[in-house]
Amino acid sequence: MRARKRWLSRNSGIWMLGTLLLFIVLSACANKVAAADGPLMGTMKSFLVEVDEDDEEVLTETDQVKPGQVIEYALNYGNVTDGNLTDVKIVGPIPAGTVYLAGTAVVRDEIVPNFSIDGGVIYKPEPVLYTVKQDDGTEVERLATPDMYTHVRWTIKNLLAQQKIILNYRVKVN
Repeated sequence: MRARKRWLSRNSGIWMLGTLLLFIVLSACANKVAAADGPLMGTMKSFLVEVDEDDEEVLTETDQVKPGQVIEYALNYGNVTDGNLTDVKIVGPIPAGTVYLAGTAVVRDEIVPNFSIDGGVIYKPEPVLYTVKQDDGTEVERLATPDMYTHVRWTIKNLLAQQKIILNYRVKVN
């Protein structure tokens, strides 16, 4: 019994440390701001998604999370110039310790999300396919699952002068 208590105590500490690290990552993401001297200004906020007694969703801004909770990220960006911007790319991270919830990245007009499974190097629309090289040298295409996603990115073909946009997506905390 003593060994079990010691194990639980050690693992509780690990769990708390992991939760603290996830909190730090989420806080850093939530406060991420675009360069102040560029044509695009932005913020990223995180909201806890809960359901009230009337079965309505309630979003509460948060910087603390617990396993099992759903978090919605809102990326608020705006063109701060008097000219139009073209091919604007807005990227949202999917923090370690979370899993993207399929179908939650906002789709608006021609603004469609693309996803990365390699840390933000390559982006593809859903369904995201990737290639695996077999031992015999042949290649097989596989379907990536949302738990493999590391980033979501939207490309805005034309962001008008002084135009603002909000893009959202959700993750679940492991």
